[in-house]
Amino acid sequence: TQGWLATSGINEGTDALSPLSYSIDFLVIAGGGGGGGSRAGGGGAGGYRTSTQTVSPGTVITVTVGDGGTGGTGSGGSATRGATGSDSSISGSGLTTITSAGGGGAGTANGASVDAGLSGGSGGGSTDGGTVGSGNTPSTSPSQGNNGGQGTGSANYGAGGGGGAGAVGSNGTTSN
Repeated sequence: TQGWLATSGINEGTDALSPLSYSIDFLVIAGGGGGGGSRAGGGGAGGYRTSTQTVSPGTVITVTVGDGGTGGTGSGGSATRGATGSDSSISGSGLTTITSAGGGGAGTANGASVDAGLSGGSGGGSTDGGTVGSGNTPSTSPSQGNNGGQGTGSANYGAGGGGGAGAVGSNGTTSN
């Protein structure tokens, strides 16, 4: 006994009773960007995206989880910037694939040159007045992240913070 009685759709098509579809709320967050070597900005947060989709029973859903970017190393002329994090995604038959971009790696001071913050889901912060990484790269709607913060190019060389899903990274200051 099943406790219920079918009143329509009986013996239509190949199934006596059609399975019901259901909605799933997806949250897809990518890996964050790595911080840089000495006098470096902060790594950007991984892209933040959501989606609600209707699926049928038996749908195979593939989830790819991105990892964080490696941090930069060194100081002075050998400092390296942080690496961009890896993308995360959710896909499946009949689904719209949702991909969030990895966060941008931090910019760093490398001797006489300055390496810019990298772009990504959220951008990496800069240092020594360098260029910040752009957020929402590649562009999605709604936005998956924000730009990194600007580092100072003067006394104390305060570095900019990495961007996040909810706000632009904070700018560096010249105070201790």
